Amino acid sequence: MASFPNPLLSVGGDTLDIGFEGQVIDQENSQIDTFTNTGAAALDFGILAVRDTADRSCKQMAADTDLQLGITVRNPLKPASTDGNNTVNYAQYALVPVLRDGVIVVRAAEAVRRGDQVLAITAGGAGNTNLGSFGGSKGGAAGAGRVDVPNAVWEDTVASGALGRIRIKSVGTRRTTT
Repeated sequence: MASFPNPLLSVGGDTLDIGFEGQVIDQENSQIDTFTNTGAAALDFGILAVRDTADRSCKQMAADTDLQLGITVRNPLKPASTDGNNTVNYAQYALVPVLRDGVIVVRAAEAVRRGDQVLAITAGGAGNTNLGSFGGSKGGAAGAGRVDVPNAVWEDTVASGALGRIRIKSVGTRRTTT
């Protein structure tokens, strides 16, 4: 588990986790927009949300060419599912808060270093198997299955599967062809 490097977050010699996946981590200004999950798959907290075909809609990442919106934000008031699995995510047609500017906690899909560019792993990684989870340049360059998230940087050095902070300042990606 990643620990916040601040000694004030230590209790009795034990360091505390930095937060939860999808949690906006500090009190600086953030920009969070809301979209409707129109994809069939549920969206978990702290993964990349991409545009779907309808206005103000999003879905889970499925291809390197998907247009990025931002990172899904945890809603602390969202109730768990009643299917016996206690799942908490954004099901189809749920409203999804998406961070476009700020600092957020995510679970790294691979080992990353502080200062690495943020890469969306299209098919997920060993540490986080969600489609659209995040890795960095330490794990390899951007390319097939590893898509750059513009204006996003890792704030922590963490192992695969650990929690770390990403700083993002983005309006998403845009279509550049006709």
